[in-house]
Amino acid sequence: MTKTVFDTLTGMFFTVDDPDGSYGTGQVIRLAAEGIYFIRFDGTELTLPLELVSIGEMLDTTDDEYKRWRFFDTTEERDKWIEWLDAPSKPRVISLVKPTK
Repeated sequence: MTKTVFDTLTGMFFTVDDPDGSYGTGQVIRLAAEGIYFIRFDGTELTLPLELVSIGEMLDTTDDEYKRWRFFDTTEERDKWIEWLDAPSKPRVISLVKPTK
């Protein structure tokens, strides 16, 4: 009997939210074992993968049930997400009074 291991995350780019409100970015390098991946955070000078992360850690949520990890196919997609995330919100004025005719 052969057990197939599905590798759907290798090569994906990610953001991961920290409890202090900041976030880290990086790439999933390769599958290390079933359910465990080598990842590399951006900004590191070393070419070797720096951390092992399990699928369980990647599925972790905040106390408010928000996903901490987000995955993207390209750096462009990830950069768009970060740009949207970091953009200041634009307040909108909503009139609560019905206009007279």
